Amino acid sequence: MKTRLYITITLLLATIVIAFALPKPQYESPDIIGTLGIPHIMRDWRSKDMAKELNLEQDDRYNFVSDVFARLYGTRAGESLLFLVADVNNFHPPKVCFHSSGFKINDFGKMDFKLNQHILKTNTIYAGKKDSGFLVISWLVINKNLMQSFVQGEIHQLFSNLFNKKRTGLMIRLDIPTSEDNIETSLKLAEMFLRDLEGRLKEEDSEYIFGKIK
Repeated sequence: MKTRLYITITLLLATIVIAFALPKPQYESPDIIGTLGIPHIMRDWRSKDMAKELNLEQDDRYNFVSDVFARLYGTRAGESLLFLVADVNNFHPPKVCFHSSGFKINDFGKMDFKLNQHILKTNTIYAGKKDSGFLVISWLVINKNLMQSFVQGEIHQLFSNLFNKKRTGLMIRLDIPTSEDNIETSLKLAEMFLRDLEGRLKEEDSEYIFGKIK
């Protein structure tokens, strides 16, 4: 038992040395964002590009983002949501960012959306201030594989960095303005949008957004 313990400790120490002592490889963006064929119009949805509003180059909070797709979608009924796809070199759960911005977080944990072809596993929170806030639904897709959690994504990222493996790492997010007593309606809106989006994407683009069908 002692021998196994010593071996385990030695391996952990070696990993730490490799991770922190050796030069860290720079994340090289494969420029996937610019190739995604995400439609401007779907059924009742109309959209407006919002990427420039994020000020990636001027805001230090977005240092971990290489490129971003951000579009505000709305319906004639007045429903709206922000659809965001970020090419990232480090994964930060949205609840961390919202909490640091003064929002009160209600974490719903993992939530599945059954689409036409995919079962989308997401992390879902409500970020509120006073009587308003956002339902935030997010997930990670690395190399066209849907991650089961942000922890899995971080582990995948660690090994990719250690062995200098190139990867496509996308964090996808829906932000829906709503109140905390209207969560169920907002979840139905999210599911409707995701189903419409899945049905309009080409297969390769769909794999980048939702992961490969298994």
